[in-house]
Amino acid sequence: MLNNREWELINFAKGEKNAFIGDDCAVWNEKSLVVTTDHFCENVHFDLSFMPAEAVGWRLMAANASDVISMGSIPTHYLLNIAIPENGFENAKKMIEGIHNFAGKYNIALLGGDTTAAEQFTLGVTMFGNKPEKPLLRSSAKPGDFVYLASETGLSLCGYKALKKGIEGFEKSKERFLYPDPFLHIPNKINELNAATDISDSLLSELRLLCALSDVSIKIEAEKIPVHEEVKLGSELFSIPLLNLLFGSGEEFIMLFTADREIEEAYKIGRVTDKPGKHLEITYENHVIDADSIKLFSHFG
Repeated sequence: MLNNREWELINFAKGEKNAFIGDDCAVWNEKSLVVTTDHFCENVHFDLSFMPAEAVGWRLMAANASDVISMGSIPTHYLLNIAIPENGFENAKKMIEGIHNFAGKYNIALLGGDTTAAEQFTLGVTMFGNKPEKPLLRSSAKPGDFVYLASETGLSLCGYKALKKGIEGFEKSKERFLYPDPFLHIPNKINELNAATDISDSLLSELRLLCALSDVSIKIEAEKIPVHEEVKLGSELFSIPLLNLLFGSGEEFIMLFTADREIEEAYKIGRVTDKPGKHLEITYENHVIDADSIKLFSHFG
């Protein structure tokens, strides 16, 4: 279930002596902090031929902030590293402007960082938040919990497709892709959640992580997943099956979480069960869907 190259590298890097690494952030108990890091590489995570440079910086901050928020915390500080190609100085300033815009909006303070030269742009951010009383882990889902989604999925992929093809409209989708904002969908009672993660890879991937790391099974009723009108249109226009958009779109940067009570401002899409085998079951109008048939999209790499 977690047999992919990313998790192979994570497991290799942590070695046998390091503590468990498997959540959106590391919990630094000695300093009462949660810490995350992420980086974007040109032509892997972003393409300046159809993306504003400012959006690259904003998205990088959103990706890191989404991790901190999904742990039940709020970002407070960050470090910035940027590698700049020759003749890339003006775009670098625009990227940093996007970073500053996000940081200024949510009062996240810059601690420092580093700059260097490179063949192509690479930007990295390390972000910190105060450790909450109960960090929201991927390993804390409990049988009987409801599974909740904070907002619509599929918008990011539709935005990417529309931007790359130069298609007008799809304004909500383009906004989700270029300027995602994980602060917009934080549950009011976040301290009452049991487990959480953010949707960076895809809804399907994150559900599988919750199953594996919490040692539970999950049943999802796909008809309960909210579908934005632009996602319906994108499914037709881009010839992508609707369920592939909903479950396969990445970089949505919204929360997926479980709770044993009603969370009114989120969408209840399923239930955690004690069925053996860490099994993810997806049904659509009472028909079982083969999860392996859902294509997971990668925007650039």
